[in-house]
Amino acid sequence: MLNRNTVFLVMLLFVPLSLAAEYQDWGATIVFVTAGLAIVPLAAFMGAATEEIAVVVGPNLGGLLNATFGNATELILAFIALKEGLIEVVKATITGSIISNLLLVMGFSMFLGGLRYKRAEF
Repeated sequence: MLNRNTVFLVMLLFVPLSLAAEYQDWGATIVFVTAGLAIVPLAAFMGAATEEIAVVVGPNLGGLLNATFGNATELILAFIALKEGLIEVVKATITGSIISNLLLVMGFSMFLGGLRYKRAEF
């Protein structure tokens, strides 16, 4: 039976495959798809690692680590875009991230909280 970790370990094969696709000029679409599939297990393993570290260091520092490494992909892409001089892309990415976190995360939390509790107190 395949469990989640086995699937992620198999998906790690997309990391060298995406590098090979880039250097062998297989086309932008193939590079994009393989790199997108390669990010999935890497993000899962990074999330698991930050959760394990949070257990050891405590909830305050663990929450800070989780928030920091949760946006590691965005930070790396923003750094590369800045290095290429794509300042407008970085501005749009940061704006989109803030708006999506405000609307999606907060809205979903309020919705799920409303399903369980009729009245919320803050």
